[in-house]
Amino acid sequence: MAHWLTPLLSPRSIAIVGASERAGSLAASTQRQLREFGFAGPIYPVNPKYDRLHNDTCYPGLRDLPAAPDLVVYAISGLALERSFDEAIEVGVGGVVIYAANRIDGDAEPRLAERLRAKARTAGIPVCGGNSMGFYNYDDGVMVSFDTPPRTRPAGYIGLIAHSGSGMTYLANNDARFCFNYVIASAQETHATVADYMDYLLAQPSTRVIALLLESVRDPAGFVAALEAADRRDIPVVITRLGRSEQGAKMAVSHSGAIVGDYAAFAALCRRHCAILCRDADEMLVTAMLFAAGLRARGGGLASMLDSGGMREQMIDLAEDYGVPFAAISQATAGVLATHLEPGLDAVNPMDGMGALGRNTRQTYLECGKALLDDPASGVLTLEFEFRDGFSHYPELFDVARELAAYNDKPLVLVNSCAFSDLADTAAELTRNGLPVINGIDVALRALRNLLAYRPRAGAVAPAAASAFEAARLDAWRERLASGAAFGEAEALELMADFGLPVIERRRVDDAAAARAAADALGYPVVLKTAMPGIAHKSEAGGVRLNLADGDAVDAAYADLAARLGPRVLVMPMAAGGAEAALGMKRDAQFGPLVILACGGVLIELLGERACRLAPVDAVEADVMIDELRLARLLAGYRGAPALDRAALAATIVRFSQLMHAFGYSLAEVDLNPVIVGRDGCRIVDALVVPAAK
Repeated sequence: MAHWLTPLLSPRSIAIVGASERAGSLAASTQRQLREFGFAGPIYPVNPKYDRLHNDTCYPGLRDLPAAPDLVVYAISGLALERSFDEAIEVGVGGVVIYAANRIDGDAEPRLAERLRAKARTAGIPVCGGNSMGFYNYDDGVMVSFDTPPRTRPAGYIGLIAHSGSGMTYLANNDARFCFNYVIASAQETHATVADYMDYLLAQPSTRVIALLLESVRDPAGFVAALEAADRRDIPVVITRLGRSEQGAKMAVSHSGAIVGDYAAFAALCRRHCAILCRDADEMLVTAMLFAAGLRARGGGLASMLDSGGMREQMIDLAEDYGVPFAAISQATAGVLATHLEPGLDAVNPMDGMGALGRNTRQTYLECGKALLDDPASGVLTLEFEFRDGFSHYPELFDVARELAAYNDKPLVLVNSCAFSDLADTAAELTRNGLPVINGIDVALRALRNLLAYRPRAGAVAPAAASAFEAARLDAWRERLASGAAFGEAEALELMADFGLPVIERRRVDDAAAARAAADALGYPVVLKTAMPGIAHKSEAGGVRLNLADGDAVDAAYADLAARLGPRVLVMPMAAGGAEAALGMKRDAQFGPLVILACGGVLIELLGERACRLAPVDAVEADVMIDELRLARLLAGYRGAPALDRAALAATIVRFSQLMHAFGYSLAEVDLNPVIVGRDGCRIVDALVVPAAK
């Protein structure tokens, strides 16, 4: 069965509404290049002013066509577009491309864009745009756009989807190393989202990688499903997310929520589903180019051969910046390098072979390259040397590269250290012939890091939330949360304790005598905290008194807190020493609860580092989260201190994440700070719970 987007993206007949005789118009440009790129099907110009346009019969309207076209391209706007859109539905077209932005000055509600969306959904017609520059279908040679792609560009294996029309042309129409099967400007997504286009591309045999220049996710469930499908099929998805807003963080109540923005949840989603999140479009396309060449790293680190000691130093510096691991080669491999390198050159990885250039260049690089590829620790080999269009000091290295690329199945990539080198034609030719060339060591290392790190999970889904939580208990707390009433710390701690999280013992009191009695029962020293409602951050309000050693100290502390903040107070024992962690949750509107781990206490904002995952997480992922923070060094026993109970913290992260997943959208934010990790277990000593708004 044909995909529902097939009439849109692979049409056999096309109508152009708003056809024009003016050569530079959107309609004329579209009509001209359809023919120039070899579209063999019927093209129906639609405009009542003309009988013929550019050698095609012109028609007054869509109802006058000899047959319903697969695709209608609109080069008109406003109410005229809406009237013709109704015609398109009436005659039964298969898909629509809209160039205009679907806006009318002084338009009534619902506005044009919403009206078109409703009509398209009711009719089941996919619509690319509005505000779209169309698409390029290299597989079938169908170029539906008023912008002209390069005429000599061959079809390739990268499926590019861009929300930005201009971004689409910048990425698709310049560097000839990047060859595509489809390029799609999804724009306003009237009735077809990025998720739908991904689903279509995943069904095309020519798709080896999908690249997304993404502004927003309009269909979260469909997007997740598309990422899962890509993961199952081992088709990498590389993404540049635009507009990485921190506005969500500015509005957070909890400390944990305040150190993450909206982008954190999206990044966590990508991590869960093995999508590769790139800093910029350069990194995205260079990474896509490597996957389009069929390259895969099955493990190991980076092995490199360079022709310059200085460029090697630059590579080492930048690799450290980007966390790119160099392969720790064996003594046997080092021995082979030493045999072939000139005296004075170190037999190490990355390797500088400059001394061999001009004498035994071919043999040295060939044998050293084979040794590095054979080493079990290597996952990718790069060869860096100076070349540009029409010139290379050592052209024999191109032959060496071809031999090494065929030597085994480990990837070989050519790198030129300077991004400004004039090698566009040479790079394109080599890349098309199976030797990918990356121009610039900075973007090269970021792309190679992505290649080394990519590990599809073959469709593995997120770990299931624990079923151990009693439904009745969950329902009772959901009802409490649904009331919208603010939570005090005592009730927040009670919620955590009710589901098995390790909460410190505590008593809530409302007068001085009860405070002293609670302290006597718990054992000294104790802590007093204000439990008055509406005080989210007690320390900042002077609402915490620590290390109270006896009843007199408790009396004085209680009197102070009651006078300044109110009579309700929590009494709890001083927690034993240890490392302070912070564990929190912030609900993302699209992707659900985001679990946040950070160093606790004042360090949460001072350091600003955090590890974020979508809930729930399993024990392995909890352990990885700890390793991402300097907290891991504290737990291991920093500067001779005893090791702390890392396993207890990991178990708490897992349990907390399961609880957050179980509550779903009932909670807006949760902050457990600090969670004190001792030598034997951990304890939650403070909690903030913010119910979701009604």
